[in-house]
Amino acid sequence: FFVVLTEDSVKIAAHFCLPYLASLGIQSLVKQGAKQGMPANKLLDALRGTDIMHWKQSLSELIEISLAQTTSIWRMYGKSTMARQQAQLLLNMNSLEPVNFSVQQNNTEAFAVALCHLAELHAEQGLYAVVSDIMKHLKQQFPPHTQHAKLWMLCDLKIQFEKAMNDGKYHLAEPHVTAISALNSTEGLYRKAQLLKALNQTSEASKILQQLQQQCEKSKNIEMTIRVMLASAELHWDSSGFATALPLLLQALSLSRQHNLQSLTSETLLHLAFTQLMLGIPEQALVLVQDVLESVLAHGSLIDKGRALLLAARCQMALAGAAAQEHRLTALEQAVHTLDEAVVYFSQLDCKERMRDIHYLQARLHHTLGNIAQRNKCSMLFRLLDQELPSSGMTVVSHL
Repeated sequence: FFVVLTEDSVKIAAHFCLPYLASLGIQSLVKQGAKQGMPANKLLDALRGTDIMHWKQSLSELIEISLAQTTSIWRMYGKSTMARQQAQLLLNMNSLEPVNFSVQQNNTEAFAVALCHLAELHAEQGLYAVVSDIMKHLKQQFPPHTQHAKLWMLCDLKIQFEKAMNDGKYHLAEPHVTAISALNSTEGLYRKAQLLKALNQTSEASKILQQLQQQCEKSKNIEMTIRVMLASAELHWDSSGFATALPLLLQALSLSRQHNLQSLTSETLLHLAFTQLMLGIPEQALVLVQDVLESVLAHGSLIDKGRALLLAARCQMALAGAAAQEHRLTALEQAVHTLDEAVVYFSQLDCKERMRDIHYLQARLHHTLGNIAQRNKCSMLFRLLDQELPSSGMTVVSHL
């Protein structure tokens, strides 16, 4: 009903030559289309058509909104490079209206949205010093209790939560969950489930995920629905129910493809690959990983890149174990090389739990290959991290 009403209002506005209202209507339709899984090319074509009119008539406010919206669309579809480019276009855009030269143009909602996207994109690549600078600017431009301050507050808390989780500092993540819930109950519930799962409180995590699933189905929040499915599948892994995770993952894959969510599609395929590896079919698992690896390395976060390469290495190790003797050494050396690549990404994030997993696997591989010095080095690195980190009950064989 809302979409039909908006379409009618756009037609009426266009008929009476009211470009501002027509453009706002089209931008609203694009937002609805994105939520309903409309292909990116159709959405961007619609925005491009209005952008031409905005530039001709110097409607700078609508240009800003359009660029912020395009940034959000690219991020939703998992194209981080394009999202970064659109955000930077907006931040470098000067006002087109001479009457506005004396007015600050970087305190609008569009600028807040673009800066928040940039902060999250830099955080995904482990560039926390840059994130700090962006947040400092946001706090100056949008002081607490002002209209758009909630945007950067939520963004900052989500970044801090992810950093604490990557560092394995769950006690630091807990207060962030409470603060996130105060700003966005859905995001807060999801992160509470993530934290409980990391603390091995699986039954509590499962209850929250079920509650969240029902909420998302009512509100038609497709992205969160898929994330909940992936988290629920991980709970099945924890109980060694790898086969029972498959229906959830296949449903998540269907939804992500239907709505053109490339990032979530890649993440779901990695979950499927891990499940196949655990079910004893590493050949198919490796094919899936190789299918999405290019996309993950091009657009994924550091943690996603590291996880994908670690999974590829584990598939290679499993295949090497079943390979003929003349091919076995080559396969093991390939796995060592893949692990060396993976550890670079995790070290940039200082993700010690993942680095511990990799050093353990490296030590085993070097032992099999007869590289005694390398084995001893990796064993020492593993031991140092194992002593430093609290035991989480999670081993390298039980999680992605």
